[in-house]
Amino acid sequence: MKKRHWMLIAMMTAGTATFLFALLRRREVAPATPYDRPEGGEREGEFELFIGS
Repeated sequence: MKKRHWMLIAMMTAGTATFLFALLRRREVAPATPYDRPEGGEREGEFELFIGS
């Protein structure tokens, strides 16, 4: 085989290994807990968000 073929095989193997490793890590990570609103549905304080010009 030519040197180019070996380089292509090495790059494809590295890409596949990276993809599989990412899939395995994704399974191990615990799902994030969703935001839980405080009772009453509003935050305490004088916070106001204004979006506009």
